[in-house]
Amino acid sequence: MSVAPPRKKSRAVFWIATIVIGSIILVTALLANDMRNLRALDLRYHLDLFNGSAQQPAPPAVTAAAPQTATQPSTSKPAEVAVEKNATANPATTAAPAQKQAAPAKSPTTAKPAPARRSHIFDPPVDALRGAFVRSWRITGQALCADLAKSGLPVGEWKQSAVGAETFECSYQIQKGGNGDPRAASFFIIVRGAPGGELDNIRIKVIMPDNADGRAIGATFIDAVVLLLTETRWLDFQTALDAIGKLQDVTLEAFGAKLSFFREFRNDRSFNLQLGLQRKAPEQIRTAIVFDKARWTLRSPPPAR
Repeated sequence: MSVAPPRKKSRAVFWIATIVIGSIILVTALLANDMRNLRALDLRYHLDLFNGSAQQPAPPAVTAAAPQTATQPSTSKPAEVAVEKNATANPATTAAPAQKQAAPAKSPTTAKPAPARRSHIFDPPVDALRGAFVRSWRITGQALCADLAKSGLPVGEWKQSAVGAETFECSYQIQKGGNGDPRAASFFIIVRGAPGGELDNIRIKVIMPDNADGRAIGATFIDAVVLLLTETRWLDFQTALDAIGKLQDVTLEAFGAKLSFFREFRNDRSFNLQLGLQRKAPEQIRTAIVFDKARWTLRSPPPAR
């Protein structure tokens, strides 16, 4: 008949041995390499295990009092001995008066002067308040339509458009050749804006086949483009005249205004020109809103005659 060994005692012995061996390994790891790991734990968790000597009181500050007592007469030696004894007995009480004497008294001349007020004109702009220069039309719709009529394009008067009551326009169209004829030439121009005369955009569509009618329409087109770029007074856009004269695609953008001339992909001799205001940046939109006369509560004074 066999008797099973007690399991509780064997488990207890196993855990005790494991704890002892683990403790030995842990202590060895902490004390190895001149207690480098133990010092790292001390710095990490602020245990202050190695700062016992640093926390001891500093030696008595007798040297600070020595220069002051050296100038006194010889009759005060007993008092000096008493002071030195008190300093060695309680250094903290003597160090405080020494520090008070060493601190210079604040004079009225050392007070900081009030900061001078400076101008903010040259400060860098704040992104949230930054604005932008934007262009506007230098001619009204009524005047531009009248100038186009004088140049030989009978666009008519500035009148309400069929698109809506808030849109005014003038336009002109001419076609040389029958409908459906691939060699027919045509010219179409439209000027649109607000009822008060503020311009919005100008569009021209022209078909210039390689024949006499196409060349005549081409001359009319070039004259109209030169007139428009002259009337708007946007002189930098006049650099596009060379590319337009060579029938090359060109796009110019400046200060919220855009000029684009491009060829239609369905017809090699059909072209479009668009000129108008195109404000995309938030700064340009904000500036345009500020100078929009339609939003002003007070009417602007009439121009001087």
